[in-house]
Amino acid sequence: MVFLLSACEEESDSSGPPEKHSRVYEFNEKYIVRGVANLLKEKGYADPKVDNEKGKVETDYIPAGNMRTKIEVTVKKLDRREREVILVITTEKKVKEGWKPIKILQKPQYDRFFDEMEMQIYRELAKVD
Repeated sequence: MVFLLSACEEESDSSGPPEKHSRVYEFNEKYIVRGVANLLKEKGYADPKVDNEKGKVETDYIPAGNMRTKIEVTVKKLDRREREVILVITTEKKVKEGWKPIKILQKPQYDRFFDEMEMQIYRELAKVD
């Protein structure tokens, strides 16, 4: 099923905004955005929204049981060669009052997502434009 919801069963309360994790790459934005969008499609997120002008890819919430998750990736140009990729994964649990933010992912799950993202970017670079 969906990679992120099944990544970790342990949850903790999260009252603030979702965590942001980032990595710096030396790839052109278009390859990063394409790679992220294709990776999300492979992971079961149908039709991620891509905004090439803002360097952003995001999904709608994907429900799984009493939880739902959405992903947002933003690419920021740091200098001529480097791009910062910011990953925000929002997970919420259904409660009586509506949806409550929870934290189920730890740094190793984010690292794995970034590693898979990098491999997908290399696949995009290998494709002929």
